[in-house]
Amino acid sequence: MAIVLLAILIWTRPAASMLSTPTVVSLDYCSDQYVLELADRMQIRGISQQAQEPFSYHRNRATGLPIIKPIAEAILATDPEIVVHSWAGNQYLTSILARVGIKIINISNCCDYQTIFSNFIKVAEALDQPVSSIIRDQKSLIFTLKSQPKLNMSALYITPSGTTGGIGTEIDAMIKLAGLKNMAVDLGYFGWRTISLEQIITNPPDIYIVSFFNDVQEVSHSYWSSAGNPYISRLIGKIRTVSIPSRFLSCNGMFSVKAAEYLRASLMQ
Repeated sequence: MAIVLLAILIWTRPAASMLSTPTVVSLDYCSDQYVLELADRMQIRGISQQAQEPFSYHRNRATGLPIIKPIAEAILATDPEIVVHSWAGNQYLTSILARVGIKIINISNCCDYQTIFSNFIKVAEALDQPVSSIIRDQKSLIFTLKSQPKLNMSALYITPSGTTGGIGTEIDAMIKLAGLKNMAVDLGYFGWRTISLEQIITNPPDIYIVSFFNDVQEVSHSYWSSAGNPYISRLIGKIRTVSIPSRFLSCNGMFSVKAAEYLRASLMQ
């Protein structure tokens, strides 16, 4: 079936490119966010099956749009000019799509704000959509947050699976932008690490930051992890805890600036 569609689309693709703005399909809920943020609805030929889940930031914008599986037959049947993907779509799939002239846009992992801006720019340029105001608003928010006084408190982000974000993660950037010290960095953690139960007990943070605990069917949850330990559950109940909605943190830092704003505002209440 894919071979037949491939042949048809090779023949018909020049006609499809006559549209004023290019059509697009996104393959996973992270690439969905860029497409839903930037594209006109008439451009969107399909979005992922998770576009309307609670952890999808633009889930309301996804309502009524076609849902598509990240497989060649389904994608080729919609005849898009652009396919945007983050973690979904392997090299074999993207090579098939590229053979019929579909432009492939890969979303880079966001560990810093410049990468977030670069992702916005490359998707916007492919979709022939403006992006300057989005980046300007993000930079303005970053400036505002950095201008606020630092808070003399340590914070520890903890997932349902008992991991945390250390040096070089979007979580570290979010915590620092909110004016806090990241306890994971003080512990010398690089990247994503399993939290040491002993270190939490002997040196608890001033603030816990949690997310995804209500999305139990969508995340890895281990009852053997530090997060599942009854002692830590009681400790989280005693120490100030900020629960950040999962939609702010689910896509490689894309909304980490908004997450930092949310965190800071929660602490000021």
